[in-house]
Amino acid sequence: MKLLCVDSEPVYREIVSLCAEKENVLVKSVATYEEAVAAFIDYAPDIVTLDVVIKGGSGFNLVKTFKEISGTRFVPMIFLASHTSDSVMDKCFQSGADDFIPKPFNEVLFNIRLKTHMRHIELMKEMYRKNKALTYIQTVIDREHKMAHQVLSHIQNRSESNSDHVAITRLSAASFNGDLALVKTRSDGARLVFVGDFTGHGLPASIGALPVMQAFFDAADDLVGVGELAAQINRILLSILPDYMFCAGYLILITANGNITYWGGGMPNALILRQSGVIDDLRSDHMPLGVLSAYEFEDDLKSDALENGDTLVIVSDGVLELKNHYNNMLGNDQVRTFVSNAYAEKDLMEAQKIIEKKLTDYLGESEQLDDITLVALRNTH
Repeated sequence: MKLLCVDSEPVYREIVSLCAEKENVLVKSVATYEEAVAAFIDYAPDIVTLDVVIKGGSGFNLVKTFKEISGTRFVPMIFLASHTSDSVMDKCFQSGADDFIPKPFNEVLFNIRLKTHMRHIELMKEMYRKNKALTYIQTVIDREHKMAHQVLSHIQNRSESNSDHVAITRLSAASFNGDLALVKTRSDGARLVFVGDFTGHGLPASIGALPVMQAFFDAADDLVGVGELAAQINRILLSILPDYMFCAGYLILITANGNITYWGGGMPNALILRQSGVIDDLRSDHMPLGVLSAYEFEDDLKSDALENGDTLVIVSDGVLELKNHYNNMLGNDQVRTFVSNAYAEKDLMEAQKIIEKKLTDYLGESEQLDDITLVALRNTH
């Protein structure tokens, strides 16, 4: 550790040097303002001692100059001053000093204060090192998130874009959305839909996303049945997910004439807003995907139908559990009201914008704690 002593009196330069060297501190001593500035730049000390009165300038101005030169580097400035009035001490600390010791000073007191500042310096250096390491780790994480996002986005581009029939909203709680919302019209004209909500959010929640997406699009190409696809995805997730993770989800097939065949596990009930304004439910009665063994898995399906003008709305639990600044959860009743009001709009894209704004307004300045996924499918002949 290095100390710069700036003092016009040779005796104090010698005393400071002797005291500091006993603590294994290297010392450089100078007598003038100009020498002090040059030495601070060249010597890069860890600690500075200086007097209020210095040949060629003011100790107050010198501290300010040192602070500007050091930038973000922590360098304690200790005044050793013969002038000990309250006004002088006040000016010392206002100029940026970290300590004040009156002259003449006791060697024991000086060494105690010196060792205290040395500990502060070591703590600051350790903090800088850890911050640098954390910054590097965060950079790596951000890069990995970006890469994973690009990979998943690339394959998810095979999903249908928003249209008069399909509207998808995905709002991330973290830098990465672990939910899935996939829609694909098959060669027979039926529309296959998967909405999946993995345990948690962010990158860990997307562990199973890639193989599930691949299985979904392969099933759409090969006209695989909903029950068979649900069992296949369950097997995939059982083999790759840790025990504490699973995927709640809906697998839905909507034929060209509006008939619905679906499997649902662990999700909030999906809602059908009828043209008449009545809301019906699609129930999600099964266990989530990735929980039960292949032997235990239940692949039985349910059915319903979308008449002309009806809208099927699927939401993840991030919607129902959205909290406002009063810490009140949105809940099922308000979601049904939002759906009823928003999707009364004839233009599906406008309806989606309306409900997105309702969710944003409800959240307000509160923190979004979970990924939000909302998929709307409208039957328009």
